Amino acid sequence: MEPAPPSSGRLDDPDRGKAVDALTLPQRFAGKFIATLGNLPASGYAFSVVARKCGAPPNRQDGSSSRPDCKAAVRTKNRARNDHYADSHARRIRVLNINALMGVAVCLVFTILGFWSGPGAHPIQVVNLVTGGIFAMVPWLNRFGDLLAPLTFIFTAYTAIVVTCWDVGTGGGVQYFLVTTASLVVLQLGIERIGLAALLATLGVALVVMLQFLVPRSTGLEPPWALTMSFVITTAAACAMVVVTVWFALRDTERAEAVMEAEYARSEALLANMLPASVADRLKEPERDVIADRYEEASVLFADMVGFTERASSTAPCDLVKFLDRLYTAFDELADKHGLEKIKVSGDSYMVVSGVPRPRPDHVQALADFALDMVATAAKLEDPHGISVPLRIGFATGTVVAGVVGSRRFFYDVWGDAVNVAARMESTDSVGQIQVPEDVYERLKDEFVLQERGRIEVKGKGVMRTWYLIGRKPASGDSGDHVAEESRAAHGATV
Repeated sequence: MEPAPPSSGRLDDPDRGKAVDALTLPQRFAGKFIATLGNLPASGYAFSVVARKCGAPPNRQDGSSSRPDCKAAVRTKNRARNDHYADSHARRIRVLNINALMGVAVCLVFTILGFWSGPGAHPIQVVNLVTGGIFAMVPWLNRFGDLLAPLTFIFTAYTAIVVTCWDVGTGGGVQYFLVTTASLVVLQLGIERIGLAALLATLGVALVVMLQFLVPRSTGLEPPWALTMSFVITTAAACAMVVVTVWFALRDTERAEAVMEAEYARSEALLANMLPASVADRLKEPERDVIADRYEEASVLFADMVGFTERASSTAPCDLVKFLDRLYTAFDELADKHGLEKIKVSGDSYMVVSGVPRPRPDHVQALADFALDMVATAAKLEDPHGISVPLRIGFATGTVVAGVVGSRRFFYDVWGDAVNVAARMESTDSVGQIQVPEDVYERLKDEFVLQERGRIEVKGKGVMRTWYLIGRKPASGDSGDHVAEESRAAHGATV
């Protein structure tokens, strides 16, 4: 396609002057509306103004930037801003086009009727033909702005109806088309122009009243049978126009509501991934204050991938992200399986809490089962280089405070001494082991197999006595060898 000449209406033409401002309105139309305007370049005036705000250094004559990331940022911003406007504008255009095309059909029917009404109806035939021609142009007029097409339709309809009634009388009921047109004004102009719509609707009603009092039922230009037929056609056409227009409007509304429901479901799913369900419900309450809760009994776990920095530096970005996605997706499924709450992931660190936000008496045991499953799951995975995934895991129990912080990218987090101890248990842990402090050992020793590590120096806590969590004790009927086998399966690949 040849580039448009300077006189073709390009928005970046320096000779356009103030005319640029007049063209920025149709430029805001999205998708197919922009396509109807001709060769409007993506580097137009409105695009350039916003492009200067994206932070890229200007290197073009219009002061915008040609950097691809800048262009993408601007287009994304414009697209989001235009979506709602384009959808509502498209709905108004569809309603108007339907009314205009039905008006063309009505004009043709009355023109045909005029052939049998005698020579006195010939002037009315001309009015109908001219009116139908203008109605047929209404869809094309939509490209020139929001108001030209609907106002052309409304004033043409008002004028044609008044002229017709004035010539043939009110016995044919044509004046009731004024009521139909007036009742559809709001759908054609939109709720944001309710004042103008009310004014035009009032004008239509006033014209009906005026014609009823000033114009006789018949002026004699048409025979009585023609007036009767005109009344039948008017009644049927007016009813059909209202029903069809309202049906299209309701259909578009239902589609818009379906889109909104889908977007709402997406936002709810996103919120559910960011926050626990109970916390998300509280966050949506209009009278909510700070969301902060104290849990006297909770357990916190930290898991860290050993050698992550070396893996990241020697792995292609795409392969690394795919690997982490597989790993953390598996951990997320385990958290859901055990009824735990994932708090956050930071690089190669994975944090889970038990007993928050829903308290549970078995929070320590549930987290222990989760930790054992984590080790077993990681043992089955390999990184892009075919190397196993060794973990260090530590967890602790105690009192924590949980809450939502931040105003934009808010997040749910927990704080407390148990969090600090769990982090220290992980950082001082041996590769492939699950390290726990003495209070956790006391809670687990009756149901789980633990191996004492001894005393270690823990930053901020001094010397602590710790244990390694090996596995669950055998149930009645199971042998100790079975537990040993499970322990080797869980730890052997990572030690």
